[in-house]
Amino acid sequence: MTLSPFDLAIAFFIVVTMPLLIWVNYSKREGGVQGYLWRESPILMWLSLVFLSLIFLFSLTELLTYYGFLSVETEDNMSMLLGIPMFFLSMSIIGFGIVAALRYLRARPGA
Repeated sequence: MTLSPFDLAIAFFIVVTMPLLIWVNYSKREGGVQGYLWRESPILMWLSLVFLSLIFLFSLTELLTYYGFLSVETEDNMSMLLGIPMFFLSMSIIGFGIVAALRYLRARPGA
């Protein structure tokens, strides 16, 4: 597998920062937009966290293949295995996101 230096840097960035991002989104759910979404649409938030986890696993697979810990065939299988749930999760997130946005727009004062 050939990764450009930019792709390699992005994969490293994702592998290092994504667990922190997932932890912060899960543990700090009291205030702001995150708090609102956790209260009003917890399914959307759980789906989003699973989606972020799949992005982390995809980048980790790329790095492990690049450094020779996984074969290219294994990476191809992992890409297929991770890609299918990522597609369905992304469609679900879009749907739940539209519903949450419409609910917010209807419920806000002065609307």
